[in-house]
Amino acid sequence: MGDELTWLFLAATAVLVVVIYVVAFETYGTGRSDAAAAARSLLPFQVLFKDLPGGEQRVFRSLQEGAGEAVRTRGESGSWPSVASLADAGVPPFAPDPLDKARRQWSQRRDGLVVNYVGIPSSADGAPRFLILAQEPDPVTGEKAPPPSVVDEEHQLLPDGTLLHVTYWKRSGGDARLDTIGDPAIAGWQQIRVTSPAEEMERWRDRLFRDS
Repeated sequence: MGDELTWLFLAATAVLVVVIYVVAFETYGTGRSDAAAAARSLLPFQVLFKDLPGGEQRVFRSLQEGAGEAVRTRGESGSWPSVASLADAGVPPFAPDPLDKARRQWSQRRDGLVVNYVGIPSSADGAPRFLILAQEPDPVTGEKAPPPSVVDEEHQLLPDGTLLHVTYWKRSGGDARLDTIGDPAIAGWQQIRVTSPAEEMERWRDRLFRDS
């Protein structure tokens, strides 16, 4: 009886060790804990690019390209380009795209320091709307010539030191508002991010330590 209890104890211990090893490997060896932590750091209205359907990922890439060209024009001319001028220059997503089955109609809206580029689908297949939101700094209190570490996924720095806040959003369903959208999260939009705020903070911290 004593030998049987000893072997039972050893077998249970071995099983426990294996379970601990497997859990540790799954958590630390595959990086799943990092992915879970990144997901937990998202705000309720945020979604990661990698979690979007393939078609929406393609649209998001075109949003980045279009926003980059709009920001470049804003830096050179001092004003935001119209949708028509961007389309004439062949800049996506404003230029006609035969692969865009939703046939989104793009418009520019502005209210003070807030600029919107909004794409509303022409088709009725439930395709989402997309939004590029650019926020100009306050001319009195806005930051000028910030350190390079301030430039991140949501900020664009113009040659004159003006720091713009540029974000990307999507929304399915709901009424198509015609006014300028200043706070998309309140209006039911989802912000699309490439990295989570926690991952961006980690990169910012690493960059800060490297530069110091």
